[in-house]
Formats: sequence, structure tokens, C-alpha cells
Amino acid sequence: MTDLEVSRRRFLGLAAGGAAAAALLAACGSDDSKNAAAPTTTVPAKAPVKDFGGKTITTAVYAKNHASSMLYWQQFAPPGLIIKPVIVTAAAEISRLLVTGDLDFGLMGYYNTIIEASTSGIPSRIICMCSRQGIGLIARSDRGIKTVADLKGKKVAVPPPGVQVLALTAALDKVGLKLDRDVTAVPVAFADQPAVLERGDVDAYMGTEPLCTQSVVSGRGIRINEVYGTPAGDINTAMWAAPKNLKDADLLTAVAKMQRDAAEYFTPNGVNAADPWHKLLVDQFEYSEAVYKAVLDNVGAVWKFDQARKAQFEGAADMMLAQGIITTKPKIDDLLLLDYQPKS
Repeated sequence: MTDLEVSRRRFLGLAAGGAAAAALLAACGSDDSKNAAAPTTTVPAKAPVKDFGGKTITTAVYAKNHASSMLYWQQFAPPGLIIKPVIVTAAAEISRLLVTGDLDFGLMGYYNTIIEASTSGIPSRIICMCSRQGIGLIARSDRGIKTVADLKGKKVAVPPPGVQVLALTAALDKVGLKLDRDVTAVPVAFADQPAVLERGDVDAYMGTEPLCTQSVVSGRGIRINEVYGTPAGDINTAMWAAPKNLKDADLLTAVAKMQRDAAEYFTPNGVNAADPWHKLLVDQFEYSEAVYKAVLDNVGAVWKFDQARKAQFEGAADMMLAQGIITTKPKIDDLLLLDYQPKS
């Protein structure tokens, strides 16, 4: 297993805040002291007046993932609010746990949530943003592939249907190409994509970070950024609140502010800060220095869900409708609850 594979056995700890004991984030009870070390750098943040009196809330995280600002919420929490991250593996799992009330908040992208909204409906709501970028089209560096158009007649490894395949399909369409007509799609799981590229089984793959950067750093792959030129832009994940919390103004305000402060800690004014990312990716997640330095060009923490982000969600839904993934476009406004998002 590489250090970039998702692990549910080795993760990091997070300070529970105040006098509370540090919460160990390990799905199977691992006691790896290095990964369990809690962040120590604190940036002062304005907190709501309300004291939550020891209330514990849960929020979803993916193991060793770039979209991990939630792991730093505790540093910016108001008095008496304890944050308990819960490791998950899929957006569908997050959506289900939000509905059942086993999760209070969770990061989710647009793909599964738009499908759910267009069919059965989704009762959770977006309260702010979470992350940007994080996907990647990586081509073999020795196959003469410089643009999406160069993929004609090539084999491309693709994961199960989702954001990556949607973006790739849209990027190909812009240059008059189609999957399984002009480009051969080869189903390959995210974790296996760097290996199949390395072996030469495929000419390129459409994947996720930081696996994409691993291939770039190795010298075997080059990044093709045209996949961000679709109507969905660089949107990655938004922060969703469970139905049970939608009327708790104090809690929604606190969470939106924590996400703002954590996002600004990592990516102040939209520019990634080297030291916080190094602490997360190298010191805690144990990625190499080379991967850490290179991945910062293709990730970012964000918090503001503004008109530009709404337009990206609208664009994603339009793409999904055009590609036949959904038959009815949901109203994006119905998915939003932005009243508690900080103004700045």
C-alpha cells in the first residue's frame, strides 16, 4: 500500500478543545502517535457569543484528503463546542448519514447531490463552501499528449461515474471527441490509476488528488488543466448541514464561521499558505515534500458560496442534463441555506 492510498486504519487526531481530551480519528482504533498529533498552530477567530456547554457535533472527512479544513475547526470553535470528525469513504455515505442524523455536517460535491435532488430530493442544505480543484487529467509524459485533443485514439483510465468522468466528457466534447468513440475509456479505481499509467497500460487517467500529483512528481505524468474549463469550473465540495440542524441558527452560524476561519488559515484570500499545508500534508499525512510542493497548484480550501459558485453548480447541473445523467434539472436555490454564512 502506498502512502497515498486511503487508509481507514491510520489517521490523525484532532484536539477536542478546552479541557476535553483529544479525539483519536481512527476507524479501527489505531494508536499511531505520529498521525494522531493534533494541530498546534492557532489563529484567533471571532466566535459567537453563545457558549455551547459541551455540545459535540460530527462532521465528515475523507482519510488523508486535501479537503480537510474541517480537521481544524476545533481551533476556531466557539466556547463549549466540540468537533468530532468521522471518516467516510463516499458522498453517498455522507448523504445517508446526514439524513439519519448520524452526521451533523458533511462535505459533498455536486454530482451525487444533484442526482439525488433531481430524483428523490435531498433534505440537507449547503451552508458554505469547502474546497476547490482536486481533480486531474494526467497523461503519460512520453506519449506526445499535451492537450485534450491529443487524446484521440488513446486509452484513458476513468473511475466510476462522477465528477471526473463528467468533466472529462465535457472537455472532450469541446474538441469534438467522445468517450468510447474517439477515446477508449478503461475503468480503473482511483488508487490504481498511477500504477496503470506507470506500466503503460493506459495513455492517461482522470483522477483525484493527491494521486494525480504523485504521477506528475514521478516524471511519468503531465497535467492537462483543460478539465477546469467546463461550466462546473473548479468547484469541488460544499459544506452540507443535516436536516436536524437547519433551524439551529446559532450552530449554523458557528459552523460557517469555523469553516471560514479554517479555510482562511490554509488558503488566505485564495492563495495557499505553505506552512499550514505542510503541517497537514507532510507532518500529519506523511506525503513527500515533492508531492506537497506540487499539489498546492491544484487544491485549495474555500468557504464563500457566492454567485460564482452558484453558477458553477448550475453549470454542473446543465452538463449532467445534457449528458443524460439526469432528466430533470433541480432548482439550485432549493439546495442552499446561506443565511448564516459570514459576510466576509
